[in-house]
Amino acid sequence: MGSLTSFIKRKIFRINRDRWNYQYDKGLWEGLKGLDELARFSVIVGYVKYLKPGQPELLEIGCGEGLLQQRLQPHNYGRYVGLDISDSAIRNAQAQADEKCTYLVADMDKYQPVGAFDMIMFNESIYYSRHPLETLQRYATHLKPNGLLLVTINDHKHSDELWASLKDGFDLLDEATTVTKTTCVCKILLPKGVKN
Repeated sequence: MGSLTSFIKRKIFRINRDRWNYQYDKGLWEGLKGLDELARFSVIVGYVKYLKPGQPELLEIGCGEGLLQQRLQPHNYGRYVGLDISDSAIRNAQAQADEKCTYLVADMDKYQPVGAFDMIMFNESIYYSRHPLETLQRYATHLKPNGLLLVTINDHKHSDELWASLKDGFDLLDEATTVTKTTCVCKILLPKGVKN
């Protein structure tokens, strides 16, 4: 029974890089470029420009094809690092990158950032971590003084539970909710006890 379960997990459910590459190669994430995603991306861009004006150093975990970086435009960041588990997504992101961008293929639960960032963003990606709170806390150690975490989570049956699990590790600076075909909550978080 153990080998059958292992086979099913490897070949059928594929919660791994192969699954993500397949989805990107088939165009299954093209919807992120649509009008119903504009509100969420606009809120994120607005937060970056308002809270970290000038040339902030940004890290996006789960960047996909780099749509957020493309919406930010080069004059809104000094350095942009995007990370995703999908080789296909990163290949597409690199095709749109500028000289201030670095795109990397890596697992968010294993990646160790190089340097410090003004803002670290988890745009619809934190729920893919095996341990969301620990992941956010680990990445928070790579924030510059006055650095911020930005987390978006689409409303689903476990979203309230996920937000509650993150509450003990972080203070809330601000939040915004967008409603299109789905409801998405975007929160700006500070490590506990840090004044901004």
